[in-house]
Amino acid sequence: MVICDTPGTNPEADKFQHNVNVAAALNYRPISRLLIVVKADTRMANPLDRIREFATDLLELPDGIIGTLVTHMDTVSWSEMEFKTMVQNELGIDCVLFSRKHTHKKFLLDDIQATCTQTLNLRVDHDNFLKLFKIGKSERKIILQIRKEVQRFREIKEQFDEARKAFEGKDEIDLVFEFQAWMERQVVVSQKKLAKDNDFTFFGHKAEAEAGYIANMTNQMRCVLYDLRIEAAKFQKEHGAGDARRCPHCNEVWIKVEGCEGQTTCGNRPSVSIDIRDASFAELGTFSFAWQNLKESFKLAINKLPSRKIEHKKFASQIGCGRAINWSALPKVSIPAELAQVVKPVRMDEVPILNKDVPGAKTWHAAVDHALDTALLRMQLGKKPA
Repeated sequence: MVICDTPGTNPEADKFQHNVNVAAALNYRPISRLLIVVKADTRMANPLDRIREFATDLLELPDGIIGTLVTHMDTVSWSEMEFKTMVQNELGIDCVLFSRKHTHKKFLLDDIQATCTQTLNLRVDHDNFLKLFKIGKSERKIILQIRKEVQRFREIKEQFDEARKAFEGKDEIDLVFEFQAWMERQVVVSQKKLAKDNDFTFFGHKAEAEAGYIANMTNQMRCVLYDLRIEAAKFQKEHGAGDARRCPHCNEVWIKVEGCEGQTTCGNRPSVSIDIRDASFAELGTFSFAWQNLKESFKLAINKLPSRKIEHKKFASQIGCGRAINWSALPKVSIPAELAQVVKPVRMDEVPILNKDVPGAKTWHAAVDHALDTALLRMQLGKKPA
């Protein structure tokens, strides 16, 4: 068993390099367990908040790999069981370990190894680096603009929630899905605006902070997009968001839209692109959306345009591990009621934190990948401790 002790992810200086080193540890070898180490405190809520902070940042990682290790347990009066129950109930983390001043290293290592029941190949690159690590600064002017952009995004969603009440049937379904796609494009619009207004180049000594600002804004917007995704999933006739199931081999999460409940393979995509609605939807009603400036206020304008035919296309690419699975035997992935507090920002890989179309983004992407590759080459195992 190899244990890698990484630097902290929120240092006072050089946040980027610290986090690159953590990412290199994730890329170095397959991982069985990632432990968030916190110090016990008189108030049980303090270490819980620290775990919540880091666990939220690491939500892009597969379910079940995150655990926590609480040190200095000999300095507090509350019990291990009290804290473990709180972590499980509030954060959904089942792996909770403890240590004291006189805990023998062998016993602690045995406890850690007992939790290593899976091995996963993780890969951190420019696509998910900013989803896992916070490297932004707090320049007042930029933070205020971020707040304004995020508030605009939320107001659009709130006005849409009211406007959709005027639609029903397949018009409402078309409306929800097309609005979702439009809102995803608005994220890119906001990224470009923030970059242009503040002369971001994503190059030189300010590059890390500039990318951090974009990540700050985008992660907040992705939370709103997540709510839209769940609303869209409710229209599925047989399989909603609550019927997601996890592959036991690679932890990829799936929803079954065709086929039986028995044997299949992880990544076995539908034969054609599935329209989740019924067969009567031969045409797709198309809507246009605009955020209009009405002098003293803003309004979301929704207009229905002439309908267009749906074209089904076969899938050409394959995802998933390809191993044999039995759908009925797969573990279900539930969506808890407290999702908004525990599971955000959510996993939405198709919404880039820094879209490649933002001027300078490709330069940043290349710089991050280069830094990660360089850090990985420096990773070496020292001699085994006595």
